[in-house]
Amino acid sequence: MSVIEKTTEAEIVASLAQQPRWETVEGVPFLHSPSGLGQFTTKPYPELLAKPLRNSGTTEVHDVDSFIFVAKRHKDENSLIYLDVDYANNKVKATAVFNEQGKDDPRWRDHRAVFTPRSTEEWKRWLSFNKKQFGQVDFAHFLEENITDITNNGTDKLPSGSDVLTFVSSLEETRKVKYGSAVNLQNGMVQLEFIEDGDDGQKGKLELFREFAIGVSPFFGGAAYKVEAFLRYRIDRNTGQIAFWYELKRHEKVLEDAAKEVIERIKAETGVPVIYGTPS
Repeated sequence: MSVIEKTTEAEIVASLAQQPRWETVEGVPFLHSPSGLGQFTTKPYPELLAKPLRNSGTTEVHDVDSFIFVAKRHKDENSLIYLDVDYANNKVKATAVFNEQGKDDPRWRDHRAVFTPRSTEEWKRWLSFNKKQFGQVDFAHFLEENITDITNNGTDKLPSGSDVLTFVSSLEETRKVKYGSAVNLQNGMVQLEFIEDGDDGQKGKLELFREFAIGVSPFFGGAAYKVEAFLRYRIDRNTGQIAFWYELKRHEKVLEDAAKEVIERIKAETGVPVIYGTPS
């Protein structure tokens, strides 16, 4: 029998004699398991402890009240909140690092809470159809379905929800017509002339407002904001058909104001220092 064969047999005997063994390192149990040929694999089992040795993990919350609650509950003297803000791209993200490092206190930085404001369905709906053209009937249906968002804040300068419903009814009643000239009225309305289809088509007039406003909350759980909009239209001179659309005025500024309100609440109510940036 060769030396190699004798050595191999000895290693086999030694490996058979190996037994698993436990070891505790800084309070964490480790299991050393034989893997053959005199080798061991080592694996920690922190889940065997009655409780974790320290807090860790990332919690995702969906509204600012929840984020403030979690931050106040877990913060300590080294905690920081990082704000990653890009208003132009509709991005606001807050990350609380509860076990942040101190000047001479290295820490793991792995206990966090993350808050990304969720847009409301109303906000997403009005933005998704912004500047998109509607046919006459489709535009009437859109306004009717979202009539609860229409507001004028008690002023006569903009149409109320009732005024818009009256306009919707007029659109639905004048489907089979051809539109002609338009006249700007002194009361801020626009008057469109039309003629009904057919040999004996009757002439009529449709008044529409130039502007209107909606009151919606950009973020779930946040305050509602007034957003004014231009009402636009285009008449096809060949067919006499009309197309409508709206253009929201500076909606990105409204989003910025809503985000700033959220940020100010985080600063004021958590008591945690805020840094503009992202944690590594």
